[in-house]
Amino acid sequence: MARILIVDDEPRMLQLMKLYLTPYGHTCHLVDSAQKALKLVRSVPIDLALLDVMMPEMDGWTLCQKIRQIADFPIIMVTARNQKEDILRGHEVGADDYVAKPIHEGELLARIELLIGRIKQEEETFHGLSYDAAAYRCEFNQQKILLTKTEFQLLGKLLASKNRILSREQLVLSLWGDDQSIEPRTIDSHIRHLREKLRRAGFPIDVHLETVRGVGYRLLEATTEN
Repeated sequence: MARILIVDDEPRMLQLMKLYLTPYGHTCHLVDSAQKALKLVRSVPIDLALLDVMMPEMDGWTLCQKIRQIADFPIIMVTARNQKEDILRGHEVGADDYVAKPIHEGELLARIELLIGRIKQEEETFHGLSYDAAAYRCEFNQQKILLTKTEFQLLGKLLASKNRILSREQLVLSLWGDDQSIEPRTIDSHIRHLREKLRRAGFPIDVHLETVRGVGYRLLEATTEN
């Protein structure tokens, strides 16, 4: 079961895909514009998105690129155009798969299940810390840690880039996109709260999370002292 964002400017297509997916336990968020989709992605956990390509104001290609700046869930492009150039373009902007209209229920379900299955295999385990993006769950030694949406996403970014320094600017871009109202130093506050919650759960965060003065943060593998 997955939380699926469906973006299409045609109400009929939105209802058709919902009709295909809800009997299999999926929760469908129906949106008729790219701007509404971006707003939803920033506020609601999403496991997978189905994006129509031919939409007014902002097409699916551009929407896909903007989503990729703030989220890394699988994206399937949905369009009436079935050309190799379009398929290649979809991959270039960050799409994971491509479905042509008219949509066949069996094909759509198969592609979704394949991508959702891939997510389930991507549960991260780091020195007893379990991070499951699909289930929106974080635990340490089987003790659940309650994180805010921003703290959860921030931890996910650090886990995905272990041993690499992530600047404040990089983290702001990945979490909030090009929102000019967010200051890079905002990250410091979220890091402080994240550290405290992990520490209270018993995770040795002081060993693993390094502050690189004047730059950003880095999640480190354990080192052995001589």
